[in-house]
Order: sequence, then structure tokens, then C-alpha cells
Amino acid sequence: MRSAGNVSPLLAKPLVLFGSLVIGLVMVEAGLRLFGGGFLAEPEDERTLAYRYDAQLGWFPIANSRGTVTASRTVSIAHNRLGFRGPEFVKTNKPAMVFLGDSFVWGFDVEASERFTERLQEKHPEWAIYNLGVSGYGTDQEYLLLQKCFDAFQPRVVVLIVCGDNDNEDNAWNCRGGYYKPYYTLAGGGLKLHGVPVPKSARTFLAEHPRLRRCYLARLVVRTYYRFAAPPPTRNADPPTGVLLLELRRYALGKGAQFAIGLTQAHAGLEKFLQDYGIPYADLTTTNPADRYPKFGNHWTPAGHAFVAEKLDDFLKNN
Repeated sequence: MRSAGNVSPLLAKPLVLFGSLVIGLVMVEAGLRLFGGGFLAEPEDERTLAYRYDAQLGWFPIANSRGTVTASRTVSIAHNRLGFRGPEFVKTNKPAMVFLGDSFVWGFDVEASERFTERLQEKHPEWAIYNLGVSGYGTDQEYLLLQKCFDAFQPRVVVLIVCGDNDNEDNAWNCRGGYYKPYYTLAGGGLKLHGVPVPKSARTFLAEHPRLRRCYLARLVVRTYYRFAAPPPTRNADPPTGVLLLELRRYALGKGAQFAIGLTQAHAGLEKFLQDYGIPYADLTTTNPADRYPKFGNHWTPAGHAFVAEKLDDFLKNN
């Protein structure tokens, strides 16, 4: 007679196999964490923590999301019901001004209250100033966003903040930072939109499944799958940045709004282009090292945002 503590031979092999599989998976997970940390790293940035997939724009902040992001410092983030970082949108009789841009406008590494838009609003309570910045956006996405949001905000003035470091490259690719995005090419004398609906990427999938993202083996499996299933990265050798700027101006003027540009840094070629086409612009170059963080993209510090607010205030008064 077999004792109660003995295991049936029919069950012994499956149990041993299962145990071996579990041990093997644990060892693989440990090895990936030890040696694959760089390759399989998943940044805990705002796009992972507080943004969602968007079929038209690529990514967009999650409406009513709350949290913190740590880079040079830890800052709080709060997006309103429309998905923009800032207070709730309220209809008002005041003339509206909207700012478009990437992480410099969204306010990477600063609290929302420290941004140049909030400082400008304090100076000009007679205006309704709205910050429509979204981290990582190129001019192509900003053009699409303006078309999507213009009627809701009905701005009197549209200001596009151009990042000379990377906007032209952003406009060249169908994916940036691990996310797919829409992009334009020149065709038939105008712009042709590609990549919509935007495909999902491995980083999108992992952002949507935060518990699964904690497992390095799951990261490896997901990335391997998307490497073969997703479209390959594509670069346009001649990104239509200039045409996009002209189309942004044409759209804004056609809607009855004024259009201007702010440059995060001096850019001789772009400035000549803007001068040739009569587009007003403000050079927002900061020269004080205290105005920019030295890491994570050299974004503006609170002092930098204060400097930019002063520069924009002077520019808007004179234009």
C-alpha cells in the first residue's frame, strides 16, 4: 500500500517538468535583469506613465491622469479632461492664445505652475492662455493637433515653439522614442499624410500593461514579436518642415488667428526661412547655465521658463 505522502508516478514527471520550467524561467528572468538591463530598459517617463496610444497623433496624454515624473527632479503631473497639462478648460469671453510644442512647452522637469505659459497668464489676466504642449511631438503632430483642437479653443493667437535640436528629425521619421507617429511627405506640390491610423509599438503595448512591463522576460517576448510584426522604422531624407510651418500659418490665418513662432535656440537657416516668408518669431535662446538642466534634454529650469516668459512678453507686445 502506498503511503499518503508518496506521489503517483503518473504525476511525478509532470511535477518535475513543471518545477524545472519554473526554475528555468526564474533563472532567465534573473539573467535578463542582470545582463539585459540596458537593452530591455523601459523608461519611466511621462509618455510611459501618463500618455496613451492615439490612432491619429501617435500618443497623447491620458485625460484626468495624475502622477509624478522623476528626471533632474521629481515633479507632479496632472492632465485635465481634454488631456492637456493645466487647469480645466473653461469657455471665456477673453481673447485666447494657444502655445503648441513638445516637452519644452509641456514642461518637462518643472511643475506646471513654473512654466512660461503660467507666468505669462499671471502677467496678462486679460488673456486666456492655453498650453497645448505634448512631449515628443514634431511639427507634423502639432499641425494635426491644431486642426483637432482649434474650434474648441478658438484662439486669437497661435504660437508654435520650435525645438531646433530635434524637430526636423521628428518630422522625418514614422517612429520616435519607441512610438509610431504620423508623418508627411511632399507630393503633387503639397503635403501627403502617412501612417494613419498609427500602428502600435512594443513600447505602446508595454505602457498599456504596466504589470507585464515589470517582467523582463515579457519585455523580451513583446519586443521580439513587434520587431517582426510592426512596420520598420522609415526615414524621409527630405522632411517637409518648412512646408509644415507654412501650412500651420495658413491654417491659423484662415481661421482668423495670428501666427508666430518661438525658437528654443538660435538657428540661422530656420531664421532666414522665417524672415523670407514674413513669419514673426522670437529667439528664446538662453545663455545662463542656470536656465537649463544639464541632463535629460537640457530642458528649461524654472528660471529658464521665467526668462522665456519675459522674452515672449516683449515679443508679443511688439508684434
